[in-house]
Amino acid sequence: MENSRPATGYPAPTHNGYPPPNTAYPYSAPPPQSQPYSYPPYYQPPTRRNNLLRPLVVAAVAVTVILGCALLIFWLVVRPRIPEFHLTSLSVSNFSTNQSQVTGNWDAAIEAYNPNKKMRVSYYDVVSGIYYDGNYLTRTPLPPFSQDTRERTPLSAKFSVIDSYVERKVLDSINAERARGAVKFDFRLEAIAGFKYGGWRTRRRLVRVWCPDVPVNVSSKGSGSLVGGARKCRVAVNFWAIF
Repeated sequence: MENSRPATGYPAPTHNGYPPPNTAYPYSAPPPQSQPYSYPPYYQPPTRRNNLLRPLVVAAVAVTVILGCALLIFWLVVRPRIPEFHLTSLSVSNFSTNQSQVTGNWDAAIEAYNPNKKMRVSYYDVVSGIYYDGNYLTRTPLPPFSQDTRERTPLSAKFSVIDSYVERKVLDSINAERARGAVKFDFRLEAIAGFKYGGWRTRRRLVRVWCPDVPVNVSSKGSGSLVGGARKCRVAVNFWAIF
């Protein structure tokens, strides 16, 4: 009886036309394909956008440094100073309180001073007001004015209010201070200011002036005047923002 085992050197019998499972591929593997060079994950090749952005950043930094140096030199040469304001007098007449209403007339005298040696200043849209403990009582506009270097300008303002409503707690506080001899009013002034150095003008900026807690000895007849003489007011203006 002949042996039915297949001859050596031929592929093993197939199963339905396919090699049996787990049978090694009898032919050699194809040669590997060449792979493109890949950069390390931490390296990014330069792009055209980066090449254009770098000079722009350098130019922006250079311009900022130049402008900053020019501003510093100008500041050192001009030596700008904040204007000064003094409340020289404040009087009240016909002052009365009734339930939740206030009536009265105020007369204020102010002195504005420009301490700059090289800069002139002009004021526009000037408005002043009388407040009590931050609560508005009355306001009035003032005419615009200009000041040369080292110049003092006297200003006057008149205020009037008739039966103006205030909160009950505010009214009680006014009456309590009046009983002790003096009512502390707040004087405020706001204006748009422009500074000029030679032919160069700055941008106009808001100037805020306020004199808090100004004592006025209001009598039983509703009249009184400033206690303690003239008072220097606080002034706020952002000089760095106007250049």
